[in-house]
Amino acid sequence: MNRKEKEIETKRRLMEATEAVFSRRGFAQATVDEIIALADTGKGTLYKYFGNKDNVFYTLVSHKHNELMERMWSVAGDAEKSVEERLAGILAVWMEFLRKNTVLWQVLCFEMTCTNRGFSGVEDENGEVRLVSRWGKLPPPEEQESILRYHRLLAEENKPILKVYEEGIRQNLFCEMAQHKDIAVHMFLAVAMIVFFHSSGDIEKISARDFAANFVKTRLYGLIRHNDEF
Repeated sequence: MNRKEKEIETKRRLMEATEAVFSRRGFAQATVDEIIALADTGKGTLYKYFGNKDNVFYTLVSHKHNELMERMWSVAGDAEKSVEERLAGILAVWMEFLRKNTVLWQVLCFEMTCTNRGFSGVEDENGEVRLVSRWGKLPPPEEQESILRYHRLLAEENKPILKVYEEGIRQNLFCEMAQHKDIAVHMFLAVAMIVFFHSSGDIEKISARDFAANFVKTRLYGLIRHNDEF
């Protein structure tokens, strides 16, 4: 194995160890020592490739995020499917993803975005995400950027369902409302909350595809023009 191959293999082990440790311990309780022990490498190696615990976590979730986005945009762009079918398909992909990555995305949504410190990510008309404080003082710019990168991931994950929903409005399928962006985003967030806080019981027995189809139909009831049926 040459040097390049060794680097690739070491990074692979670090990513696998990172996923295992953070999935079991969350971010605050996870330690670099646990990660390097599981990856069978040294602390200096982790710092060489990633710099710190935050960066190694971000590398892991951004890789998973990219795979998720590829799948969701594939569904969103399927011209052979109706708007309603694509909305349900995107939510099914999202639900399946969250079922496999529940703890990691709980950490991303609740710890890494610092909502517990009163911070929120707000997207402006140009698609730029900035950090605002609901209470207290914003952190220094460098720390803000570290937090914002997680908000940007979440904002991007809303885009496929918003695009398809807006297509439905243009096709005169749905009633246009001033809050249509909120409606699309709330559907996305609602599925996340269902997975996060109802991870056991009957809901786990329902396929993501069936759940998403029923969820879209129920959520959009009253917004469909001319009583169109899905």
